[in-house]
Amino acid sequence: MAEPRTYPSPPVELPIDPWLLEGTAAPRCKVCAALAHEREEALAHGDRSKAYEVSREIRNHQHVGVG
Repeated sequence: MAEPRTYPSPPVELPIDPWLLEGTAAPRCKVCAALAHEREEALAHGDRSKAYEVSREIRNHQHVGVG
């Protein structure tokens, strides 16, 4: 006997807002460089939630002492 279907149709895949992954590391900022590396690792492992968090940190970083 086949398993009963508990949902009416396949799940809907919603598009992800690309802004969630935006965040450009400031040149010569070691903190930004480390965060950008962490974001790339998260994406490589399929952890989009972590990548969003790190991107937010990059966007909000003050870049004190850069320049």
